[in-house]
Amino acid sequence: MKPFGNAALRAQMAMRVQAQPRRLFQGSQNISLLRGTIVLTREGERAAEEIKVGDSLITRTQGMAQVEDVRTRRAMLQAVCIAAGSLGDMRADSDLVVPWDQRILVRDWRAKAMFGQPQAVVPAYELVDGEFIRDLGLQMMDLTVLEFSRPHVIYAGGLELAAAAAPQQDLRPAA
Repeated sequence: MKPFGNAALRAQMAMRVQAQPRRLFQGSQNISLLRGTIVLTREGERAAEEIKVGDSLITRTQGMAQVEDVRTRRAMLQAVCIAAGSLGDMRADSDLVVPWDQRILVRDWRAKAMFGQPQAVVPAYELVDGEFIRDLGLQMMDLTVLEFSRPHVIYAGGLELAAAAAPQQDLRPAA
């Protein structure tokens, strides 16, 4: 993976941050998943669009968390593609496309190198390196939006995705 030090790329992403809305649903505790993304639930792996209100998802923050609301949206959004395995061994089984502001829990050397912490919850666009994690530009996306009563980190598409800004004190230490 190329080091994240490209000043031009950082400047370009900073301009996009100012030009784009921060969240699809501002202020809510949600996770936006592309149709077909596999999510770990109490009953096993399920596609995002199959999840219903009241289903229990496996979380890093609480063990199980109940889905409070499920919405589907078709929206033109900035997208990021995360190549299979680019966030560590056994992370992301296949390429995963997420809205560019979807928050991801990073718990490897990248968290320490990029954010000075052993783990960090960051929007996908902060991980863009142009090779393994790429900005796809504006894409029409069919999304399943999962809403919770509080922030959580769930397991989806082989990654740990966060609803809103999951508080660092709620995260279990990295193994």
